[in-house]
Amino acid sequence: MAMQQVLEQLEFETHGQGFTRLDPHLNQWLADSGIDTGVLHLTCLHTSCSLTINENADPRVLEDLAAWMEAMVPQDGHGPVTASGQRHRYRHDDEGRDDMPAHIRTALTAQTMTLSVQGGRLLLGIWQAVYLWEHRAMPHRRRIACHLVGERITERTVPASEASQANLLQRGNGRKLNEVVLSRHQPDAWAEDGGIETDVDLLIDRLHEIAEAPPE
Repeated sequence: MAMQQVLEQLEFETHGQGFTRLDPHLNQWLADSGIDTGVLHLTCLHTSCSLTINENADPRVLEDLAAWMEAMVPQDGHGPVTASGQRHRYRHDDEGRDDMPAHIRTALTAQTMTLSVQGGRLLLGIWQAVYLWEHRAMPHRRRIACHLVGERITERTVPASEASQANLLQRGNGRKLNEVVLSRHQPDAWAEDGGIETDVDLLIDRLHEIAEAPPE
């Protein structure tokens, strides 16, 4: 094994304010690099968007994050609402009223991120994903600098334990995961699970059961 490094800028299209998931694209880039074990350092090359690691299963997590950020850094100005119902306008508004709030939101979050690479993939928890958080209102093309340092190996033997149900989510094997979910599906679960309120709650509950089950 020999230590190598790769430095490249990847581009991603956003759709305005919100989250763009990056880890599937990063994993593909890692696979193409041929580096098996190492460290990947990411730098967002902009001042109005940021990087974050967060929940990858329940979309309401991202919705709540966006709502919290909107309350913390309003688009219409800063400070408390005056008697006339207005806030103090941001002074920096040459590129639009959403520009200065985007800079503040970037300052409150993260521009860089360092992640471990194992087996040619990002080492993330089952419920973790990497997101580009766009803070501007309009779609943008964003650049992420990816600096990878690690060891390349010619062949890799996959341990049998990686085929267990507990690792299906992390490996991203959608077909096998779908088979497991269907095999565990209980049509009458609503009658038994009084604490579940929505389809999303039921799905997340079943996925947690699968992920936490011991290997068979």
